[in-house]
Amino acid sequence: MNPTIAAYNFCNQDFEGFLDGAATGGYEYVGVGFNKGYLDLPLEDLAPEDERRLEHELTGRDLKLCAIYGGVGLLAEDGLDLLIAKLDAAARFDVHVFDTGSIPLAEDREQRTSEIARFVDRIRRAGDHAAGLEITICLETHGGYTGNADTCLDAMAAIDHERVRLAYDPANFLYYEGRKPEERLAELIPFIGHTHLKDHRGGQGNNDFPAIGEGEVDYETILPALWEGGYRGPYTLERAAGEDNAEKSAAMKVAREYMEGLLG
Repeated sequence: MNPTIAAYNFCNQDFEGFLDGAATGGYEYVGVGFNKGYLDLPLEDLAPEDERRLEHELTGRDLKLCAIYGGVGLLAEDGLDLLIAKLDAAARFDVHVFDTGSIPLAEDREQRTSEIARFVDRIRRAGDHAAGLEITICLETHGGYTGNADTCLDAMAAIDHERVRLAYDPANFLYYEGRKPEERLAELIPFIGHTHLKDHRGGQGNNDFPAIGEGEVDYETILPALWEGGYRGPYTLERAAGEDNAEKSAAMKVAREYMEGLLG
């Protein structure tokens, strides 16, 4: 089995430019984020013609969908219903990975405990629904409840659901928490259902995301460790440097070659 190298449309806000870049850059698989500024369509209420158009745009470039992102504020009153609706929509595309966020951690301990309990209950119920669709929900490592290795492992222990895993983003450990993403990696690997790969430099909170391999994320250690540790999900590029479609497409190609070199 060879590693699945993929790219997310977060690499380029021009959706057709992203798809063209993925196709010419040698990718076979892509992830699609239904997110404002990237693909601004309501996944949970996607019109049939939009669904057909998306499928046509993918097949016309010989691209296959490996993941869908659909952000949900799960603590909102309608959060669980909205997540279930998005999962049902994702299932129509026959994907098995659905990325979404977790929650920030409140400073007040009582509030934090209450919100974590509510989140755990709701994501477990969503996991039950996802199981029937053969989808795994992957929680992004975007700070908060899933911000570093310690909190991620605590979250996985509390949720304890085979259909709820992590969307491991090494650069976000540095950006949001100032923590090294390789910390406790061997313990994290069994709970990783997807990866979001970009680079970062300059310390916590610094908005500098260079091309993968040019920042402070130790991908030469992390990518082989993921494979050797048994992770077999997609290795998905999340950012590509460049000012226009041509530059972003070139960066996507270089990133694929870089990842393949480390995973080969």
